Amino acid sequence: MTSSPDTAQLIETMRVETGHRTPLRQLHLARLKRSCEALDFRFPKDLEKALDQRIARLDRHHLHRLRILVDRDGGHTLETGVLPPSPAAFSLLLQHAPREADQAWVRHKSTYRPWYAQAAQWLANNPDVFDVVYCDANDMVCEGSRTNIYIKDAAGRWLTPPVEAGILPGVQRQELLEQGLAHEAPVTRRELLQAREIRLSNALRGWHPAHLVRDHTNIGA
Repeated sequence: MTSSPDTAQLIETMRVETGHRTPLRQLHLARLKRSCEALDFRFPKDLEKALDQRIARLDRHHLHRLRILVDRDGGHTLETGVLPPSPAAFSLLLQHAPREADQAWVRHKSTYRPWYAQAAQWLANNPDVFDVVYCDANDMVCEGSRTNIYIKDAAGRWLTPPVEAGILPGVQRQELLEQGLAHEAPVTRRELLQAREIRLSNALRGWHPAHLVRDHTNIGA
């Protein structure tokens, strides 16, 4: 992570499944292109070829994570590693203090995310919790520090906060919206606390049931 947008890199982290399959790859690349255009980064030349070559060298019998780091001038780095198993249960902590984020950057995945620095440190010291969920100053749910959040409404629909709530539009979230499995709608803190069911998603782990383990906690206190 970096504390300045001047030194930031754009990020995409995708799941490489057994057999070298990358089902969300095109959604990742499309989001990266949008971020490059919005933030005046140059899209990396021959990135698709570099991805093909790197993926081909991975053990096709294991799950992997593949991280793309893009510099402002279009230079890029690829990092890979075996993807650890998912936890048996996905637990969430609801942060009490409102999130304050740079609205020009919050919709783009990058190394400049200082508003989640405390969450990253807290989660590293509390491995039993998968993510920290944030609301804004009006008690509207935004997102988790590394996940998108969903609640089931009385009609049985899965609702997730809209982009206008100040979120990173995840590619797993995008696929769920396109498939009609989830719908954008404002979600309040109270609705999250009282939700009959909660789910989370990200590109590495997919879409999973989750539960709140604590609420109204200030992790930075």
